[in-house]
Amino acid sequence: MRKHLEHYTRYQVFLNYPFDDEFSHLEDALHFPIISGNLLPLCAKDLSTPDRPRLDMLVTAISNCHYSLHELSRSKGTGDDNYARMNMPIETGMAMFHALHTQRQDHRCAFFVTTPHDYHKFASDLAGLDPKCHNNDEEMLVRLVYEWLRDVVPSTVFNLQPTKSVIELYFVYKDRLLNVNGSGHDGTVSHEERRELMYQVCAEAKWWDWRSATFGREEFPVVPILWK
Repeated sequence: MRKHLEHYTRYQVFLNYPFDDEFSHLEDALHFPIISGNLLPLCAKDLSTPDRPRLDMLVTAISNCHYSLHELSRSKGTGDDNYARMNMPIETGMAMFHALHTQRQDHRCAFFVTTPHDYHKFASDLAGLDPKCHNNDEEMLVRLVYEWLRDVVPSTVFNLQPTKSVIELYFVYKDRLLNVNGSGHDGTVSHEERRELMYQVCAEAKWWDWRSATFGREEFPVVPILWK
């Protein structure tokens, strides 16, 4: 976990989404528009302090993020026993409480779903919160995330670009990703390597500049990438 989360609260966006392989194509589409806006994504994959309970780390992370995005495509159980996985609803509830408890002054939430109707069956309370439907389409999700952030993040903080330009750069990133020899099993690109590539692509476009100062280079150390 980042060393000094409290220093970056107004720039941080907490991400809550399913980590299953079948949803992996949506992961990049959530992270990239945040970075392209010169903001800082944070998710459960980043919480790796071994001597702290995971729930404690989640509370710290969410309370130090001014924004959160909740991609709620997973709605059914898995495995032979068809167990539901409750981590995402727990994180959603924590973020919503933080937002409501502060009258949405210290935290703002956005919700994303695959279809415009199914969530009424598994999360009917979202009906009054205007969840945004991406139809399982990466480009649409990039657009929705970037435009929501553009609407709620102060212009003094957010890197404002035409949405079309953000989408074009996203596919530049996806093309480069094909040439990364990942450190995971069978060359799988890790979460850290994917984010590093996003940092690099957006920094080249002068959209992400957190390493321009010494403290930034210490807080966001470069992750080595091996190319094919």
